[in-house]
Amino acid sequence: MEEELLFGKYRVLKLLANGSGGEVFLAEHKILGEQRIVKRLLKNRPFYEERRKEAHTLQLLHHAAIPRIYDIEEDETACYIIEEDMGGETLYDFLFRQKCLPTSFISHYSIQLCEIIEYLHQNGILYLDVKPENIIIRDDMLALVDFGGAIRKTEYPEVVFGTQGYAAPEQYNGKAEERSDIYGIGCVIGVMLGAGGKGRKELQRIYEKCVRENPVKRYPSVSVLKEDLQRTVQTVPERRHQSGAKVPGYIGVIGVHEGAESGALCTLLAAYWKDREKGRIACIDMSGRHIFERLYESLFGTNKTVPESFFLQKICYVTEGSSAVISTYAAMGYTTIILHFGVLAEVHISEFLRCDSRFVLGAVYPWRLQDWREFSLQISDRRIQHEITAVLTGGEKEMLPLRFGKVIELPFIEDVLLPGKGTEKLFRTIF
Repeated sequence: MEEELLFGKYRVLKLLANGSGGEVFLAEHKILGEQRIVKRLLKNRPFYEERRKEAHTLQLLHHAAIPRIYDIEEDETACYIIEEDMGGETLYDFLFRQKCLPTSFISHYSIQLCEIIEYLHQNGILYLDVKPENIIIRDDMLALVDFGGAIRKTEYPEVVFGTQGYAAPEQYNGKAEERSDIYGIGCVIGVMLGAGGKGRKELQRIYEKCVRENPVKRYPSVSVLKEDLQRTVQTVPERRHQSGAKVPGYIGVIGVHEGAESGALCTLLAAYWKDREKGRIACIDMSGRHIFERLYESLFGTNKTVPESFFLQKICYVTEGSSAVISTYAAMGYTTIILHFGVLAEVHISEFLRCDSRFVLGAVYPWRLQDWREFSLQISDRRIQHEITAVLTGGEKEMLPLRFGKVIELPFIEDVLLPGKGTEKLFRTIF
C-alpha cells in the first residue's frame, strides 16, 4: 500500500503493525503535509465490530493525551480510521532503553496516567488495556493510544479485550469495572519499579494495593489512587551525606528574567557539591539556550565542535536536555543532577517542581519587580513558594515582592568554576 493514495488525500509512508484484525500505517496528508495514523480494519476478521467501535469511542473524547479522530472511511473490504499521530515513543520502548527510572519520574508518570483514565471514567468509558505498549511519552507528557478494548460502562459484552499480565482477573469473566483499569495502572507501576530499590516502599505499597485479585480490595476509584500517588511526590525522602548534610537528587535553577545568570549559579552549585559529595554530578541544560555550549566554547575555543556532553573538573555538562536525557544520567549513577531551565516556561514547570531543591534567580531592581510577580502567577501555590530559595543578584532584599522559604544574596563571583569560601558558606546555610 506504500504507493497508494488513500481516498485521494492520504499517502501511506510505512506499515507500523500487522495484527489479527488488520494493519496500522503511518500516512501523510497530501495537502497539509501532516502525519496521520491509519488503522485498516478488515471486515472478514474476528471481532471486527468490536474494533470498529474504537473510532466512535474516540469521537466522544476531547483530551490532549488522547488521539483525535480526523476521518472514518470505508470500502468493500475494510473500515479505515484516520487519527492523530501522537509521536513520541512507547513507555515499553522507553523502559527498555532506560532500564530504570528515578522514583520521582515513576510517580510523575503514574499520576499522569491516572489523570487520563480518570477523564475516561468521568465520560463513562472503561479503557481495559492499560499496558506500556499503549502509553506514549512525548516531551515528558503521557498519551494513551489504542482504544480497541475500551467499552462504555453500561456495556457488558461476553468478550472483553485485554492483555495477559495486565488485564484484571474479572475481565476474563466479562465483569469489567472501573477498578479493572486500576489493576492495569498498578501493573504499569510495577513494570516501572522493576527490581525496586531504596526510597520506593510507598510506590511498592501502592502497586500491591492496585493489583489485588479481589476488586473490592483495590482503590475505590482512580481519583483516590491519584491522591495517594501525589502524597508520594511530597514525601520522597532526601538522601544524606555521611556528614549528615542533605544531598539533593535533583536541583532546579530558573531565572526570573533574561540575563539572570542562572547558568552561572548551576556551575557554582555543581562545584560546591563536587567538593562536598563523593558522588557523580551532572549539569543538564533544559532551556534550549545553549548555555553550556557557550561555556565549552569560552574554554576550548569556537573552532571545535561542541559535544553533547563534556567534563570540567569532574563535572559532566550536558548541552541539551529532556526527560529522557535526565533518566539516562540517573540510570548511569549520577547522584546529583542540576537542571538549568533558563527563564521559566510553561513546559518546564512540572519538571522544576519535581526537583528536590529549587532556586529562582534574579535582580530586584524596580524595573525587575514585575518579572517576580509574573513568576508568582506561574507558581501560584504558596506552599511551593515556601520550598523555593530566591537568589538575588542585585538590588535590595527588602524590595522582593514575594515570600520564599529562603532568600540569599549572591556575592560577586570572580570565577564560577571555583566558588570561594564566601559562596561555600552561603550554600552550607541552604543545604
